[in-house]
Amino acid sequence: MSLSVLDPDLLKAFVAVAEQRSFTRAAAMLNRTQSAVSMQIKRLEERLGVELFHRTKANVDLSSAGEGLLGYARRILTLNDEAVGRLQEHKVEGVVRLGVMEDYGTFIVPPLLASFAAGHPRIHVAMETGLTTFMTDRLGEAFDLVVAMHPQG
Repeated sequence: MSLSVLDPDLLKAFVAVAEQRSFTRAAAMLNRTQSAVSMQIKRLEERLGVELFHRTKANVDLSSAGEGLLGYARRILTLNDEAVGRLQEHKVEGVVRLGVMEDYGTFIVPPLLASFAAGHPRIHVAMETGLTTFMTDRLGEAFDLVVAMHPQG
């Protein structure tokens, strides 16, 4: 089947599954159901005529075709974000100050910020990582947003 366009929504699902090595974790990351992500991957595989993942009960691994597509998918999504950001850059600008707990600031937030920065080049994000116990007290003063986990109550 001839393919003229790679749907960015399908590519987002593909990249999420590839990075998470799990349909369930990818679905949570994308705020979708696991079955919706599975259907998106199935549609992408049908459009391309290849299997992108080797699935077992314990693992989800990229096939050789999936490995070949991953770099392109990331580039397409980055270019899409950049194009949208460039067209909207006159609309949104400023500084966002984040306080983030160490684990999130090291592993989770950087890829999110990279994608955000590509789409919003006129927004500067200043992030401080570390113990968030005292960051919440400085919310609104030193931070616009604090990502922290504290016991309930």
